[in-house]
Amino acid sequence: MDRSGTTRNRKNKLLLLLLAVALAWSAAGCSDAPAAPPERGKLKVAYYSQEMFDDQYGDYFMAKFPELEVEVIATSDTMGPGKNPQKEMDKLLDEQKPDLIITGSWEYQRLAAGGKLYELDSFIKQDKFDIENMLPAAIDYLRAKGGGKLYGLAPQFSTSVLYYNKGLFDTYKVPYPKDGMTWDDLFELAGKFRGAKTGTDRIYGFHQPLMMFKFWLVRSMGQDMGLHVTDAKGRTVTIDTEAWQKVFSQITEAWKNGSIPVIAGKNNKGRWDKEDIDYADLFSQGRAAMTISGPWQINQLQQSGSKIDWQIVKPPSPDGIGSWQPNFSLNPIFAIGAGTEQADKAWKVIRYFNSAEAAKVESKTSNSLLTRSGFVKTVDGRSMEPFYQVKYDDTLGGGMDLNPNIPSRFYEEFVKKADEQIERIMTGKSTVRQALQQLQKEGQQVLDEAWLAEPPEPEAGGGAAK
Repeated sequence: MDRSGTTRNRKNKLLLLLLAVALAWSAAGCSDAPAAPPERGKLKVAYYSQEMFDDQYGDYFMAKFPELEVEVIATSDTMGPGKNPQKEMDKLLDEQKPDLIITGSWEYQRLAAGGKLYELDSFIKQDKFDIENMLPAAIDYLRAKGGGKLYGLAPQFSTSVLYYNKGLFDTYKVPYPKDGMTWDDLFELAGKFRGAKTGTDRIYGFHQPLMMFKFWLVRSMGQDMGLHVTDAKGRTVTIDTEAWQKVFSQITEAWKNGSIPVIAGKNNKGRWDKEDIDYADLFSQGRAAMTISGPWQINQLQQSGSKIDWQIVKPPSPDGIGSWQPNFSLNPIFAIGAGTEQADKAWKVIRYFNSAEAAKVESKTSNSLLTRSGFVKTVDGRSMEPFYQVKYDDTLGGGMDLNPNIPSRFYEEFVKKADEQIERIMTGKSTVRQALQQLQKEGQQVLDEAWLAEPPEPEAGGGAAK
């Protein structure tokens, strides 16, 4: 969205917030005794930057917590060349002792396990805060990553659905995708678009954009099936299995027969500019019948001015009945810092941002997926209900998720090795079985070398705070 659109949304949000506050004051004025003014104080908030805090949350604090002076502790300072972000973050939290921490899925589990967060269950029970009417997958995720306890609450989530171009399916008389499909079903549908068009306007059955490496698409499908490239301890590569063979076989065959395009390695800048995104997004261009994506795809369709008639259904699963999505994530996650002496004030902020009142404001000013029940949006006439059918299962997972037990350099090298073997499959120099046997051998060597170069950190003790 451009800056004018952002400014307009912020003004709308502020007006809604001020109206809500005015109504609350009016209701309070009708009671026999005036409510005591809230106690003034200062709240230290750990967040990426002052600018981003002002843009995302400044209006909320101005309208709902005018008595609180906010000091933003910029977590962006923990990142940069030569820095270890995790060590720097722990050092920052230990030194600054923020009252409120605004984080996301990528950090929540580590902070909870490292004793950096304050348990919320006692506050939830004390206030009878309604978590029953929040997205079950969100609460399940937060408890699973918190070792059975809640150390944070999240008002928004993201996951993926299957988008399809209804016009293309009508033109080529192909049955529409539906809920409950398997990956086999998806590849069968994609295959029906082979030869639909040729040349620069060629139509593909399925396309995933922003894939800088061929293995990224293989990894994405493997994640959905709960496959791992290493064991849980991160010591042994586990790519040479029948399950991974099927994934490699299906995708490489689809590349060969033209059901899906091989667009990888075209962006060597290390980032995606708008023109790169527009070029790579064949679905929004009307050149791909299906794609799997999150809410980002809707924004991309709107901002690109796409005129296609798109629809959404649940994404495919290994058995056709599962609702688990490996890329399910929560952001932001509001948590209380373990070292705070103002847990009560921080909890009031968390309670508000996860309330129906805040969800009502957010639902009118953005396309965010809200965890609070009763706010499933309709966008351009399409219900967002398929997003909300997601479930979280902590026993599943896989692919190349950043396992904290594995040295980070392993991922970079393994992806390159995997792409080399995919190229050998594509050119007929290796069978899938031969390629995975070689990848298993080379990947294990890369993993062993990564461990030698980066020994494991000692385990953090102490557990999370209460």
